[in-house]
Amino acid sequence: MRLESENFASLPDDPDETSDTRAVARLGFRVERRRDGRLWVVDANGETPVELTRCFPWSAPGKYLSLRDERGEERAFVPSTEQLDPSSRITVEATLSRAGFVLDVTRIVSIEEDFELRLWVVETAQGERRFQTPLDAFPRELEADALVIEDVFGDLYRVREPHRLDPKSRKLLWAFTD
Repeated sequence: MRLESENFASLPDDPDETSDTRAVARLGFRVERRRDGRLWVVDANGETPVELTRCFPWSAPGKYLSLRDERGEERAFVPSTEQLDPSSRITVEATLSRAGFVLDVTRIVSIEEDFELRLWVVETAQGERRFQTPLDAFPRELEADALVIEDVFGDLYRVREPHRLDPKSRKLLWAFTD
C-alpha cells in the first residue's frame, strides 16, 4: 500500500483516522521490513532501502535514530520510537533488539597493534572475544560511567565501571582513554 503525499502534510482533522495514519502524518514516513530483509522508508518522496543508525546518547536506545540510504544520507529521523505508527514501531524495535546486542567486557587480556589495526583480546560475560579496531579509534565515554569500543564490523563492546576492572585491565585500557 502506498501512502499519498497529502497524508504527510499534517495531522488529520478526522477523529476516525487510525492511529497509524496519525503517526505517519506526524513524522511523515513509515518504516517496513520487506521480503528482501531490508528496512525501507516509505514517504511522500517514494520508497528507499535504509540502514538504522543509533545517534548519541546511547543511554536512550529508543530515541534519536537515523535511517540512512545506501550513500549514508539521512532519509528519515526518529526522535523516539513512541512517535512511530504501531507497525513501524514494531519493525524498528525488532531491528534495534537485533542490532543492540552489546558485549560487556569484564577483563582485558591484551591489546596489540598490527598494520593499522589494534587487536583486542577480552573476556566478556559470554566468554573470550577477539576483535579489531582501527588505530585511530578509541573507546568512547558513555554517560553512566562506562566506555564503549566499536570494532571494525560495528560490533559494540561495553566496559561498565572501568575503574572496577582488575589492575592489568585498567592499565591496558587507560592507555587509550583520556
